Amino acid sequence: MALTNDSSGAGCIDNAAKEESIKSQFITREGTYKLMTLSEYSRPSRMPLNTTQGNNVAGSAVVHVSFITLDNGSSNGSSSNDDCEDCKEKICFNVGRELYVYNYAGVAKAADLSRPIDKRVYKGTYPTCHDFDQTCTSTDNCELLVGFSAGQIQLINPFKKDSQVVNKLFNEDRLIDKSRVTCLKWIPGAQQHFLASHTSGFLYVYNVELGAGGSLPAYQLFKQGDGFAVHTCKTKSSRNPVYRWTVGEGAVNEFAFSPDGHCLAVVSEDGYLRIFDYHSMELQGVMRSYFGGLLCVAWSPDAKYIVTGGEDDLVTVYSVLEKRTVCRGQGHRSWVSKVAFDPVTYRFGSVGHDTLLCLWDLSEDDLKAPTQLARLRNILGSPICPYIQDVPIIQPLISKKIAHERLSVLVFREDSIVTACQEGFVCTWARPGRSAQPNFNSPKQTTSPSLLTSGTISVSLSCVFT
Repeated sequence: MALTNDSSGAGCIDNAAKEESIKSQFITREGTYKLMTLSEYSRPSRMPLNTTQGNNVAGSAVVHVSFITLDNGSSNGSSSNDDCEDCKEKICFNVGRELYVYNYAGVAKAADLSRPIDKRVYKGTYPTCHDFDQTCTSTDNCELLVGFSAGQIQLINPFKKDSQVVNKLFNEDRLIDKSRVTCLKWIPGAQQHFLASHTSGFLYVYNVELGAGGSLPAYQLFKQGDGFAVHTCKTKSSRNPVYRWTVGEGAVNEFAFSPDGHCLAVVSEDGYLRIFDYHSMELQGVMRSYFGGLLCVAWSPDAKYIVTGGEDDLVTVYSVLEKRTVCRGQGHRSWVSKVAFDPVTYRFGSVGHDTLLCLWDLSEDDLKAPTQLARLRNILGSPICPYIQDVPIIQPLISKKIAHERLSVLVFREDSIVTACQEGFVCTWARPGRSAQPNFNSPKQTTSPSLLTSGTISVSLSCVFT
């Protein structure tokens, strides 16, 4: 009997170890996604960032990734690997106190970590987020925003020969805000303007052509509503920040502009998603997490839905038009740190502190309006945060462990999915049929849930294995 029990225990341990092993590929309806090990980006040493080291930088400096596509033909030859003529795409990522910019070849070529376009090492502070100006067309005029843990914001061109010279520095003396920058975005349609959020709960609109002034800014109320207020600087001449938004209570963790640039979705530590008409500064919708703060947010390609993730270990889908929670997704075992929609489908993904990558498909049933019974039951809860049983619960299409440390990046690209973990490794997963060597044991290619021009969903075909 003892032998049987021991054997059973060993079997359970083996099964658990197998279940927790890091995956290098995963299968969906349309085929096999494969990790392109030669396309992995990291520090040149390829050594993982030690998240248990003495200082707190490794544990608190979340890895972020930014992409941009440029026309290399107009470059004046500032990068250290100009010979990569086909590499119009560039990648920027931060690891600890370091910031790197490389040519990005995706699934086509191996990453050359020995030749970064730009590398910066910071002292006293560290980068927390960054964003390329997507309107730039060449390396001559490419602008990159970098936010820091102490509240400063840099504007640089990493492709210039004198790229170590900072083009502009905002909040240099930390008179505007002393807290960590959590998110940076160039404002769509507003040339030379960007938006920055902080753990203080403020968002600031900057004009890169204006100075900041040498004194503590004095603000006057411009507009306010339920849970938010907008202030401007009380000065005779224009200065930065152009506007200061106060949104909710606690840190603003992330924000995202809608695909058309008209709306702004903000998630905060108070657990609320707030949707604004950005130009009129009017609150359009509100949703609350099941519990805890919301950490990440993303728009669907048609701007009809928003997905959030946070400290309740759930992903939540919100209908912008119907102003209601559509469904919640259960699949993570810890905080959800990043969510993103596939650009052409109603599929979205999520990654979290549990090192899991989850992919989710929204079906027509998931998106249906609630029945009258559900509406009546919803009164017992709250329209902003309905009971867990009052909205559909969806399960992930796939849920795979893909890293040793918590994940913080998820980007859907035409030929791949890009992820990154706290150790500082940026991984590229080739979409089915996009890797160099096809997998003949993968499912036959089928149609993934696609978003049609009418806004309806094209139903997926079932998976057929050979």
